[in-house]
Amino acid sequence: MKKALSAGMLGLLLALGSVSAVANPPGLEGLPPGLQKKVAQGEPLPPGWQRRLGIERGDHLPDYLYRDGRIYDIDDRRQRVEVEDRVYTIIRGTREILDILDHY
Repeated sequence: MKKALSAGMLGLLLALGSVSAVANPPGLEGLPPGLQKKVAQGEPLPPGWQRRLGIERGDHLPDYLYRDGRIYDIDDRRQRVEVEDRVYTIIRGTREILDILDHY
């Protein structure tokens, strides 16, 4: 009976471990727990952490930034997304970042 219980607990622990690994967006494993919780709730990262994660030209704008930004159409192909103190120019269909401007 103990062996069955131990095997069941091991399976449960492995299942819970895999769920928590999937819950975070890629590249956010190094964040402090409080920031991981904020991102999981859909809040944007502070600007310093955005820069630290290396979001740059040629990357695709992450969903959490797109959702929280103010989106303006430039033309039928490009959009401007303003998030806190940064402005991203992206391709509408793919969200590829064409340019990044910092507001100060």
